[in-house]
Amino acid sequence: MHDNRTHPAPDITESDRINRLRPIRSDNVGPRTFNALIAHFGSARAALERLPDLARRGGASRSGRIFGEAQARAEIAASERIGVALVAPGEAAYPTRLATLEDAPPFFGVRGVREVMSRPMIAIVGSRNATGAGLKFAGQLARDLGEAGFVVISGLARGIDQAAHRTTIESGSAGRRP
Repeated sequence: MHDNRTHPAPDITESDRINRLRPIRSDNVGPRTFNALIAHFGSARAALERLPDLARRGGASRSGRIFGEAQARAEIAASERIGVALVAPGEAAYPTRLATLEDAPPFFGVRGVREVMSRPMIAIVGSRNATGAGLKFAGQLARDLGEAGFVVISGLARGIDQAAHRTTIESGSAGRRP
């Protein structure tokens, strides 16, 4: 398995990002189909060119809607305006383990520091109706793990998740290097 923490992959080009966004936003193309198309045709651009023919060969009376280039550019620009980067598999900020899934999302939206996505992560989740002692323990655990260099992830629900999230934000220990 490629370790992108030591050898980050270069970002894809703007043209590649647009070409990858178009099929996943087109009719009848989900993550699994998208990944199969890329594997079969070698690139998103080649897959896009074949989508109408594939739909006809599959028995469709007409090809489905194909997301346009202008629409893709607008979506990327809108994401950038709110500080979200659309990261593709192979890029340094795309979670390595997520990329190994057959139905891995073609893009992963990242808001904030992209580099944390390639760091060791641990999730803290638990009861929404936690005791005071449980909340205190979750906060201390989150602080200690953050200070040890882990990025702490929570589900953002109230209770244990919220205590872990709040502590890492307040202490600035979210994934801090020791």
